[in-house]
Amino acid sequence: MRRHVRTRYRRLTAVSTLCLAAFLVACGGGSGTRPVAPGTVTPPPTPTPTPTPTPSPVYDTPEYGRSNAAASAGAIAAYEEGATGAGVKIAVIDSGVDIQSAEFAGRIDSASRDIAGTRGIDDTDGHGTSVSAVALAAKNDSGIHGIAFDATLIALRTDSPGSCADECSHSDNNIAIAIDTAVAAGARVINMSLGGEGPNSRLRTAIANAAAAGVIIVISAGNDSLSNPDPFAQIAGDPAARGRVIIAGSVNQSDALSSFSNRAGSYAAHYIATLGEDVRSFDHTGTHYWFSGTSYAAPGIAGAVALLADAFPSLSADEIIDILFRTARDAGTAGDDAVFGQGILDLVRAFSPIGGTSLAGSAVPVTSDAGSLAVLGGALGDGGDLTGALSDVVVLDSYGRAYVADLGAGVSRAAPAPRLAAALQTNTEEARDAFGVAGYSLSWNAAVSTRPWLGLAQSGGIDARADADASITRGFVTGSVTPGTGVGFAAGYGADDLLASMAGTRAPGSRFIASGDALRDDGVSIAGTRAAAVSQRLGAWTFGMAAGTGETESLRPGSAWDRRRNADSVQLFAASASRRIGASDVSVTWSRLDESGSILGAEGSAALGLTRASSNFLGLDWVMDAGHGWRIAAQARGGLTRLDVASGGLISGADALRSLAFAFDVTKSGVAMRGDAVSLRIAQPLRVEGGALRADIPTSYDYETETAGYTRRTFTLAPSGREISVEAAWSLPLAGLGHLDTNLFWRRDPGHIASLDDDLGAALRLRARF
Repeated sequence: MRRHVRTRYRRLTAVSTLCLAAFLVACGGGSGTRPVAPGTVTPPPTPTPTPTPTPSPVYDTPEYGRSNAAASAGAIAAYEEGATGAGVKIAVIDSGVDIQSAEFAGRIDSASRDIAGTRGIDDTDGHGTSVSAVALAAKNDSGIHGIAFDATLIALRTDSPGSCADECSHSDNNIAIAIDTAVAAGARVINMSLGGEGPNSRLRTAIANAAAAGVIIVISAGNDSLSNPDPFAQIAGDPAARGRVIIAGSVNQSDALSSFSNRAGSYAAHYIATLGEDVRSFDHTGTHYWFSGTSYAAPGIAGAVALLADAFPSLSADEIIDILFRTARDAGTAGDDAVFGQGILDLVRAFSPIGGTSLAGSAVPVTSDAGSLAVLGGALGDGGDLTGALSDVVVLDSYGRAYVADLGAGVSRAAPAPRLAAALQTNTEEARDAFGVAGYSLSWNAAVSTRPWLGLAQSGGIDARADADASITRGFVTGSVTPGTGVGFAAGYGADDLLASMAGTRAPGSRFIASGDALRDDGVSIAGTRAAAVSQRLGAWTFGMAAGTGETESLRPGSAWDRRRNADSVQLFAASASRRIGASDVSVTWSRLDESGSILGAEGSAALGLTRASSNFLGLDWVMDAGHGWRIAAQARGGLTRLDVASGGLISGADALRSLAFAFDVTKSGVAMRGDAVSLRIAQPLRVEGGALRADIPTSYDYETETAGYTRRTFTLAPSGREISVEAAWSLPLAGLGHLDTNLFWRRDPGHIASLDDDLGAALRLRARF
């Protein structure tokens, strides 16, 4: 049985070639280059030039622009990943190749031979040369280059002697021998830009053996405008082909199926299209033509196979085919269809990570279900050096392909919440009563039921919408069960907050906006807290213990992460000792915060390897009544946070994180009238001050051993900025109706992020009694 090739082409004249080159250069075909800095020299005695670094290869060249088969497939994405086809053998079973052409010099494999005779492989027809050029012509800044321009060619000539005077014919038995030869020579892919009737038994066996050996075969679909590929290409659907035969259809530059191309039909599962219409190549004389035919789509697919095999040598034949099909651009009817089959070849997508990524050397996924590596905020601010430490990390996609990724780009920062809006929408009041030895204190935040009279917002703006219904959102109750013994219960406050309020060293409400609520602004956002405490007076001292639970509030948007975060519990413990010294109340508090899944409120995915955090804080609260309406208060808290590190993540070890928070207040009552108060505060919310983390970063990958090479990096989580707030407040009583408050504030480095603008604000607010 004999088969044939049919090619449509038109010749480029010398003038048109020059015009095309000039046009491409004018359109920026040579972009993507940059000058190399000249070497520096050392002053006398002898100037010594610094060696000029080897420039990186430039792929976006006029030659690439002329190579429309490569450009239309997006092959530059492969080149920029270092894939050029080097070391990969492409067998072209055709009419031979121009052995004098510089485009193939040094890359014609010794296994190349004339199967049909003793003529040698030198092409006398031009079809084999033009097809081979599309697949692997050299990148030499002349004419065009092939898709896999560094690949090795196994040229197997099978045209019957004398047949090419009209239309080259190739016998099935010769093609079968050529396939066997290609497999024995180590071909990774075999290109057959041939057509005709179905193969005979000898050829079917050769194809089956090649497929069993893991060799991919690409066959052109045919040029008869039929609804199904040529019968020869239909071997792709035979079980013996093992799904390792690809049928190549042709599209034009507009991604429309070429009018001459046979369609996918019943073989859509094996069919993919690429440019096969007006493809620029050259024949055995070196003359350039615009060639058309599925014969020129096939070497485009074969070259793509070689690029993937070069870049990712561990990929199997099935994986390469799956990647090409899975990443093909959809065309025609959505999904697989009877025209375009799997779609149109797209090497940009084929060389991008597919599916979820994991750290090289472990199975730990890189991203969480919320799609980012970590969300920072609170005491960590922007996380200091974390982002830089996570650059250039080798990750594997779902096919085990290694990529260098900047994981630091997956670290996001929660924007500091504007303080003014929340303050204008809430109301804090206190009610007290006593019954001899027993009593209680109740504090609540209730949503304002009317809009505030006036709010001048900081730069971020405010939303002063108010709840129609006031409701109690948090509060605490304390009492004396016996003289000297106290108990307390709180919702929305931490254990140490509850002890401090029982000792009288922190006021339950706050007149301040910028520095938040003195009971809660510790840099950790905790929701649903519940705490209980007991205290005992012994002489001049009062000792207390408290415990509580809660959940760390999510810094991430999105319901998927919020559901996960609800399971991250927080345990709170505290013990305090307080006493009155002269006109001062002093309290020393130890507290512990145990977090699951967060670090001082910041959140990270499993790829970081930080699973739990335990923080111990030592706090000092001091309040002094200085007389004549003066009140001075100071708070300070220092902490050590120890991190639990899981195996397989990026973090391999961590020192304790040191943190600090402080506030200093001065209040003068009765400044303008009875019951008013003017206050001034300077404060810093909890901030990580130091503590080193060590990360073992996978920075290389060996495909043969499937092992990663690591680089140790040490960094700190201390944020880039330091938030300091200064605020003045004046509270004026309104005849038993409540208070009218005026606030002026300034925050430097909001959220401990140096790049953020300073936060300025002012407000008038009415705090009504309920």
